[in-house]
Amino acid sequence: MDKLRVGILGLGRGLTHLKSFLAIEEAAVIGACDRVPRLRDRAREQIDAAGATAPLLEEFDELLALGPDAIMVASNGKLQVEHACRALAAGCHVLSEVPGAYTQEECLRLRAAVEYSGKTYMLAENCCYWDFFRYFRKWVADDLFGPISIAEGEYIHHLPGTLMRPDATRHTPTAARQAGYDDVEPIWRADQPPIQYLTHDLGPLLEVLDDRCVSVSCRSAPYRNPDAPLRADGQIALFETAKGALIKIMVTLNTHRPSEHRYRVFGVEGGAEWFSYEKAARRFVRTADHKDGWEIVPVGLGASGDDTSAGHGGADLKIARHFTRNILAGNPAPIDVYRAIDYALPGILAARSAELGGAPIPIPDLRPTPFEHTSFWDLLGLPDADPPSAPYQPLG
Repeated sequence: MDKLRVGILGLGRGLTHLKSFLAIEEAAVIGACDRVPRLRDRAREQIDAAGATAPLLEEFDELLALGPDAIMVASNGKLQVEHACRALAAGCHVLSEVPGAYTQEECLRLRAAVEYSGKTYMLAENCCYWDFFRYFRKWVADDLFGPISIAEGEYIHHLPGTLMRPDATRHTPTAARQAGYDDVEPIWRADQPPIQYLTHDLGPLLEVLDDRCVSVSCRSAPYRNPDAPLRADGQIALFETAKGALIKIMVTLNTHRPSEHRYRVFGVEGGAEWFSYEKAARRFVRTADHKDGWEIVPVGLGASGDDTSAGHGGADLKIARHFTRNILAGNPAPIDVYRAIDYALPGILAARSAELGGAPIPIPDLRPTPFEHTSFWDLLGLPDADPPSAPYQPLG
């Protein structure tokens, strides 16, 4: 196989994936599908601009009939397992958007479908591909912080447009009511517990710590946002890991403020942080020259030479390229079905804990043999050296 023949399912979020696969020499987009004409028209512009030829279809069955080697599943989160299983049954490898699964039963169904098909499944968790996490992992592996006891992740993303019209435009309930629209329906995120959208936070931290979650307790904030009345304004979960660390994750989709990610790693003798608005890492190392404060390390979303104009600071392009090259080489996926479940199932069970008022819930390991260590860094690689650092200078 010289090129991986890829089909794209879903052209909303999937438009970015379409661009990525069109840009990869080892891949050929053989078709894409979406039921919304406006989204197909938008995709046609990208295909034409790339000098490619690929049919734009309405139904998934039409796309599968083209006989692709792989399917990029970019449908809504409540349909991703259904579509992934259909693609696997048709003999296709699968790259799936997050969260990957919506219920524990779906996790079991997906695992069975992957094992039965013998095909590769990979979760497209793009945040794991941000360059600064390679340094976080290197620092932890080099024991610069001492034993890691606590880690934190926060995802703040204001998504009040919980209603969608047939043309796929999204509107807040307030705006839809003012405009007199009577053809709107709730999107899949309208009633999604926020904590179930945690893979952007939990996934990278699990890779940095080389760990998995074994239990969770979670609580919900109030339901005060009138444009998202079906979901809590935010949720905070506390996970215990197999190595005995604690990971705190906060997700809010309802608070009106700039979107951002925040990550923190606490060792008993140092630690590191990365906040979106600072665009660099802060680090405190027990052997550092800057013993009186933090040092700034200029690492961010993309590495030197990355095309950071691609989606999510270049991470989307990296995922498409990594998926394609591993399939062609016969290598395993960096985030396979079992690791994908490690990312998604904790959020599913966290939502259940919140419903029970914060009661702790165990998180099972759904592998055929117990988790030992991650293979993510074996496939992705770590940096050889750190860039020059400098004393951190806070504002004011």
